[in-house]
Amino acid sequence: MMNGEIFLKKPSWPLYRKLTALVLALTGLGVVMVADATFVFAGQKYGNPYFFLWKEMLWATLGFAAFIFAQKINLDDLRRFSRLILLAALVLLVAVLVFGKEINGAKRWLGIGPFSFQPSEFAKVAILLYLADFLDRKSSKMRNPFRSFIPPGLLIGLRIVLIFMGRDLGTVLLIAGVVILLYFTAGAPLKYLSVLVLTAVTGGALSIWLSPFRRTRILAFLNPGNDPTGISYQINQSLIGVGNGGLFGVGLGQGCQKLFYLPEGHTDFIFANIAEELGFFGSAFFVALFFFLIHWGIQTAKRSADRFQSLLAAGITGLIGLQTILNIGVVIGLLPTKGTTLPFISYGGSSLLFTLFAAGLLVNIARNLPPEDFRI
Repeated sequence: MMNGEIFLKKPSWPLYRKLTALVLALTGLGVVMVADATFVFAGQKYGNPYFFLWKEMLWATLGFAAFIFAQKINLDDLRRFSRLILLAALVLLVAVLVFGKEINGAKRWLGIGPFSFQPSEFAKVAILLYLADFLDRKSSKMRNPFRSFIPPGLLIGLRIVLIFMGRDLGTVLLIAGVVILLYFTAGAPLKYLSVLVLTAVTGGALSIWLSPFRRTRILAFLNPGNDPTGISYQINQSLIGVGNGGLFGVGLGQGCQKLFYLPEGHTDFIFANIAEELGFFGSAFFVALFFFLIHWGIQTAKRSADRFQSLLAAGITGLIGLQTILNIGVVIGLLPTKGTTLPFISYGGSSLLFTLFAAGLLVNIARNLPPEDFRI
């Protein structure tokens, strides 16, 4: 007691339980929406309407195991292996360029039996672990750019170049955004942070300008009505689906755009199917789930007493938040097409597996937080 005040434990769910409930809810809803978006398509293409559903359920099961494992792992032990994990990411990124499968002109996948594995998804988590560890160890060197920016810039930059060589600009921009966010969270001086932002923007602009394919995509984004049956076809079909949904949607399972009109309707553009079938209010419900996940992730980062864990929580939250913004922004026409999935929801084994692993690390950090108090 102090000055007549009594401190008690706050009578509410702790953050780790809230985060766990949200992650499980989003993953379950993702399985339902993948089944809904692929039932007809899978039946026509593979002769089995449950083709994508069974694969998604298998990946969700593996992802759930990774989610549980990440909650139980000792974070100090994981930190000690962060540079080795970053090296493993480098090996996998080189391997995918040499041995990877090329799909739609992009080399992003390594074939493992009947499954495909995307090393860039592993690389995102590896970079987060390494950078959180580095920024914690170099916290007193943040005003020395040669000690705080150059070493990780070279290591992370090499991996970004390899991902870019696989024609995955969306992941490159996502990693760059999270790196900038982590440096900002770590208290990097604004003058150095400005240079980092300028470098990322300049690099992104040049990669788009020097690539006729990406330049055409930007022009399609700026003028979607110019070529509605060509380069602008996908975004136009996405906007049609979003518009068809109105306030309440046409009903779960009743959408038309998934019937061979909207390409990638179960992966990058699954939110268009959600908007069409569940409408504005259904879409807002999904957005609200992501909002609370990000909000509680930020709270976890702010309340953690361990600097490494705080930075890691901020990085994981930023990764999920930025990827969500990029995906939904593309679907509703606010951003040019980039090929990023909607976390937990889109079909994609590697994305779901490593997103669930990262979410498990976030829950692990939240589990270590001291209980909240309130005054009476």
